[in-house]
Amino acid sequence: MNSLNKKLVLAFLLILMFGSFGFFVIDRASKSRINNIGIIGQVSPFSLTNFDGSIINEKQLNDKISIISFIFTQCDGACPIMSDNMSVLQERFSSSEDIQFFSITTDPEFDTLNVLSDFSSKYSNKDNWFFLRGDIADIVNLSEKGFFLSAALLPVGHSTRFVLVDKNSNIRKYYEGTVESNIYELQSDIVTLLNQE
Repeated sequence: MNSLNKKLVLAFLLILMFGSFGFFVIDRASKSRINNIGIIGQVSPFSLTNFDGSIINEKQLNDKISIISFIFTQCDGACPIMSDNMSVLQERFSSSEDIQFFSITTDPEFDTLNVLSDFSSKYSNKDNWFFLRGDIADIVNLSEKGFFLSAALLPVGHSTRFVLVDKNSNIRKYYEGTVESNIYELQSDIVTLLNQE
């Protein structure tokens, strides 16, 4: 074997070795990231009404990754930003059947099914985003005890955090719904959970 062939074989072996090492490092980092998204708690039972009149309960969370927010349609502060960010996430994951979105109104007295339907058509382009309403006492309970979020002085006192829930109805992480960097972090964590075995 001449010297050029030896160099080519050596170069090929080095590339193969470094490539294998690179795949190993990426695989370990991915598994580490999955393990670092801990479990905060489990979503408690609930029953709310979607804008189309269908009843949605905690079983709807099974076998899908869910993003939860609390908003109200008359809000002119954080809610439009949160809804825009949720819309961006819905668009980014539009090809996935394993992700769904929930926006729960903190003003059910004003946010009738018709109001929520109009609000839905403004932000959502797919049927995997549910706009829910229910009795205010149930919403306070769900926010505080179901998702461990503040629900003081509703409707305006709702949390502006998004909640990431895994396919087993486990609350995994919170993200500020009005901060772009948090939305990128949430997007990355959704991908991580999608890749989890």
